[in-house]
Amino acid sequence: MNIVGEIRFYLGKDYAHLKFSETRDAFSIDTVLVPADHRGLGTGSLLVRHVLDMADAMGKEVLVSARPIGPVSPERLERLVRYYERFGFAVYDTGLTTAYMRRKKQGEEDSPRAPEEGG
Repeated sequence: MNIVGEIRFYLGKDYAHLKFSETRDAFSIDTVLVPADHRGLGTGSLLVRHVLDMADAMGKEVLVSARPIGPVSPERLERLVRYYERFGFAVYDTGLTTAYMRRKKQGEEDSPRAPEEGG
């Protein structure tokens, strides 16, 4: 199974959108585009949170290949990494222009330990 979807958020004459895909085990955020005059207002975060909510409801991890659109510099890539870290993503690999990030299934990181026998 590989489902591809798009979420659009209409902003008057323009819209922001997020493209994602879903497999049996994970969601992947493929593209997040927000018009320049709407950046910094939480529009992109709203779209990302929507995918995270779907993944949490289905018990799936979320992957993202963080790569700035346009010219790539270490500073722009680091800014994008920090953006996704706010949602609980962590870098698991890097390339020259891309940081590969993963947000584990909800509760996977902090699942309580099973009590030890006799204790």
